[in-house]
Amino acid sequence: MVIAAVEAFPLRLALDGTPDRGGPDYQAPHERPTIYSPSRETVFVRIETTEGLVGWGEALVPVGPRVVAAIVEDLLTPVLLGADAADVRPLRFRLGELMRERGHLGGHQADALAAVDIALWDLLGRATGLPVAALLGGAFQRRIPSYLTSVGTTTTPEEFRRHWDGGVRRFKLHLGPDVDAALAVFDAAQAVLPEAAFAVDVHCRLDGASGLRLARELSARGAWFLESALPAEHARGYAALAAAADLPIAAGEAHRHRYEVADWLAIDALDLYQPDIGRTGITEGNAIATLANTAYRPILPHHSAALGLALAAGLHVAAAADNAPYFEYSPGTVALANALLAEPIVAEADAYLLPDGPGLGVVVDEDKVRAAVVER
Repeated sequence: MVIAAVEAFPLRLALDGTPDRGGPDYQAPHERPTIYSPSRETVFVRIETTEGLVGWGEALVPVGPRVVAAIVEDLLTPVLLGADAADVRPLRFRLGELMRERGHLGGHQADALAAVDIALWDLLGRATGLPVAALLGGAFQRRIPSYLTSVGTTTTPEEFRRHWDGGVRRFKLHLGPDVDAALAVFDAAQAVLPEAAFAVDVHCRLDGASGLRLARELSARGAWFLESALPAEHARGYAALAAAADLPIAAGEAHRHRYEVADWLAIDALDLYQPDIGRTGITEGNAIATLANTAYRPILPHHSAALGLALAAGLHVAAAADNAPYFEYSPGTVALANALLAEPIVAEADAYLLPDGPGLGVVVDEDKVRAAVVER
């Protein structure tokens, strides 16, 4: 399976799924320090062999997709052309070595690696006729329980009840850094649905003292878990919080590879690990799952702004993991993801169905992908 062509597609979609031809207009909302796009941006990668086989991948790139596309085309493609596409792990290692000495195991370089890695696994699956989960050793589950994300301060009691009546049993509240205000929102949600499981994500905006206070107050209220309480790189802070808190502490969407996760596991930094396969790729995501599960820690894969290829990749990694009890679910994201697929990813109210075709198990609508490409 000799690689003959590699294409990268920086994409921008309006929230209704149509191509967005406007500028990016990035903003950092006052309540969060992180930059966001008003549209949905991502990068798809297409790899084709001399036999005409095609594999697709995607990176989680919520802003700056042209940067990642340029890395794929300028830095990774020259190494990929002429290589054997069946050598997925050796290729991932070789591509990682290109910039490792310069410290680029994270950031946009890692995003580009993730997209290519997912495409290579998809290609191998299509060549063998096997789903990615089978290539990873087999699926422990084909119906993957989920929890509803993207709910928070603006969600009304009527919306919570509508989700509950529709079958949702687990929710993640996205709350601000004011502990008292966050607890008030949590209390209001719990009052509406006392039988539901509620987790809380504060997007890395607390210090140790306020993080511990929030954790203890949430524990007293029976919360499910607290996510991203502290700055994303503060491993020792998370270790201290996890040791002192009485509810599970979760994080890990910023992790890109097994080496940093191994360091976090060595100091018992987290109770729940949340790799995003759109950032890790399948090779590293599967390695992270193995490391975490070996340390008796479950993975709850993160999925936010990436679309259907990264989602499918994450589902296959979760299905093949020993212990991946839940997967993040945003109905709006899944609807946008399916806008670029010829066949939809099936998401029930409280679970995903694992795509069962070869490779990622999804079919890309290539015409729609090319129509959504951002001009360079």
